[in-house]
This record gives sequence, C-alpha cells and structure tokens, in this order.
Amino acid sequence: MTRRVRRASRGMSSEDKRGIIIFGMGVTILIALAIFILQVVQSPEKDYDRVSLCNEHLPRAAHHLMIIDVSDALSAHQAHFLKTHISGLLEDARVNDRFSIFVLDEKYSGLSEPVVDLCKPPSADDADVLTSNRTFIERLYSQRFSAPLETAVAAVVAGSEQKESPIFEALSDVAALRRIDQRAGDVRLTIVSDMIQNSRAGSVFDAGPKAIENLPLVNLRGVRTRVFWLDREKYKRFQTEALASSWEDYLASISRFEQIERVRN
Repeated sequence: MTRRVRRASRGMSSEDKRGIIIFGMGVTILIALAIFILQVVQSPEKDYDRVSLCNEHLPRAAHHLMIIDVSDALSAHQAHFLKTHISGLLEDARVNDRFSIFVLDEKYSGLSEPVVDLCKPPSADDADVLTSNRTFIERLYSQRFSAPLETAVAAVVAGSEQKESPIFEALSDVAALRRIDQRAGDVRLTIVSDMIQNSRAGSVFDAGPKAIENLPLVNLRGVRTRVFWLDREKYKRFQTEALASSWEDYLASISRFEQIERVRN
C-alpha cells in the first residue's frame, strides 16, 4: 500500500505541482486582501459623526470656542482680522479638533446656540494613498467643514446690532450648559468683544469697571481664555485701561487667562 502511494506521488507531474503552488498562493492573497479590506472598513478614521464630523474614536487635541459680540457691527478691519484669525486656527488645527462659535444672544441674555459646532476632518493631504478616497475626503473637507464655517463667520460679522451685551452671562453659560468638550486635551476660549458688559448682572455704562469687579465667579478653570478687544470710537470713554485691568483680574480668577489683544476700529 505504501509503495502505491509513493508511486502515485512520484507520478505527479511538474504542472500539477505548479498548479497546487499557484492555488495556495492565490488563497493566501485572497485571505490577506479580505483582512486588509476588513481593517479599512472598521478603521477608526471612518467612524465619524455625519453632522458634526467629530470622531469619538480618535484623540482630540483641542477644542476652540469663540464668543463673538454682535451688539455692535464690526468694522471692515475688525471683520478682516477675525476671518484671518479663524483661517489661521483652521490651518494649524489637527484632525478631529473641535470648533464651536457662539454669539452674545440678546434673546436669551447669554450664549446663543452654536453658530458652528464642527470637528476638523482629514484633508486630502492627510489621506492615506492606499486606504482613502482622496476625492471624497477633499469634498467632505470643503463642502462640510471649511465652506460652512466661512459662511457662518460671514453671517455673524454682518449681524444686526443689539441693545444688551451679556458677556458675563455667556461665560456662565459656557460652564452651566456644558459647552466644553471634556475629551479635548486643550480648551481655548476666545472672546471677541468691545468688553462693554451691559445686562442685568452689571453695566459698564452705569458703574464703569466696578461692574466687572462685582460680577459673580464662574468655573472655567482649565480653560485658556483670551480677548480680542474691539475698539469702538463711540465707547472710547468707557474702554479705559481700568476696564481692561478689571477684565484681566476677573478672567484670571476664573480661568487660565492669557491676554487681551486690542483690535483697532
């Protein structure tokens, strides 16, 4: 019996052996390809929210929050400054960083609903040559992220004026309404305003810098804050160094305050 098996194996032609080898290689390639496709489909990079573009399976280095005061119209220079600043933020941001833009809302006497609340998706330059559709990613980045963001900022800049300027209330709402992304490693809050607090909580028009000194404290500890101080010619007598100092002290007491940068009219 053993001799017959040996004879049969000896009788296998070289073509048969080559066929078996090719078949084995083909099966191996198909298995490897199936594993590769499965990894691509299940890749964390593909698992993003279709509305916010945020991916909860990837790290988020930063959350950029911006509160824009529309109680008075921005000058052409201030509007250009703001757009340039936001463009720079977008360019420097990492994939999955979050951007939330609000305005001071007279209706709610505080923070508006987000005008924009999006995470930065990969751009075509970030796409993997083997696993990504560069055309789709480029369209996603442009149509769902950069274009809506630019449109929203343009609408805010051109917004109508309001009687109230509830800066304190907006800061309070950021904390109370849990607008801060807890997953972000770095949270940065930028206030774009003339810093003329004017609401029931206090009015610079009535009390000057004392209105800021008497504001209740809110909890923004761990949040890095900065101010783009919009100079207004009509508020020149209110926008004093004493007012700036009061805001610096207040923001330093509730957050990781960085600086006030004046933006000319």
